[in-house]
Amino acid sequence: MKTNLRAAGLASVLAIALSVAGCNEEHDNAHEEGMAEGENHAAHYAEHHADDIAAAINAEDRADAERARDEFRLPEVTLAFSQIEPGSRVMDVGAGGGYYTMLMSGLVGPEGHVTGQSPQIWVDRYGADWPEIQGAKMETRDNIDFVVAEFDDLGVEAGSLDAITFMLTYHDAALLPVDRAVMNQSFYDALRPGGLLMISDHAGPGLTTPEQIDPVHRIDAEFVQAEIEAAGFELIATSDAMANADDDHTLNIYNPDIRGYTDRFLLLFQKPE
Repeated sequence: MKTNLRAAGLASVLAIALSVAGCNEEHDNAHEEGMAEGENHAAHYAEHHADDIAAAINAEDRADAERARDEFRLPEVTLAFSQIEPGSRVMDVGAGGGYYTMLMSGLVGPEGHVTGQSPQIWVDRYGADWPEIQGAKMETRDNIDFVVAEFDDLGVEAGSLDAITFMLTYHDAALLPVDRAVMNQSFYDALRPGGLLMISDHAGPGLTTPEQIDPVHRIDAEFVQAEIEAAGFELIATSDAMANADDDHTLNIYNPDIRGYTDRFLLLFQKPE
């Protein structure tokens, strides 16, 4: 069943229930304090950057086709959750035509920069119109560029990024011949200390193998979390603002009964200072 996930609008984002994953008894007090600090900072960010978020979404140079996706992509939620500051250097991993790249460009402003990345296999399969779509973005924005690079070989200088976004496509990396341990380590290495990694994807409880993921294009959130933490990241916040309890997790995300309204998770990680 489709649910109107955007009904509350941007104002509700300021009251998003950002929840921190429960710490088990083995975690020390310092870790628990770090998680609480991440949650508090996320709430503070959403409140104090409301104008920046609205400006990024309402920018006149955004394409109509991308604006139409806002109903189900919920950019007001993802931008508020991101904690990405103006002036940041960001890589949008799995960018494709650059929907999120453009939004992040507006958020970081003219002093920041966003690079949209896609692997060669995506360019070959899906990217016939990307030069035109991406080119239109670069014509109006000096702080955007696009690169073709593999998920596990980004070619990014160590410590050069403030944030990485990986939106709705971690499951795709699981379906390609990608060494995800190397990929996640490359994310870690590319970020400065304190840098952020935001991941969103279609929820698929218990789905962890290509054989399980491929029929539905979903992935288990706890599985993703474990893989990212294995690279050294710390989970600092989660959000259920894009959850949909009415979603049947056995449906392919492109099934017309659910497309655009899937149950999605949001995870925010940080490279330790």
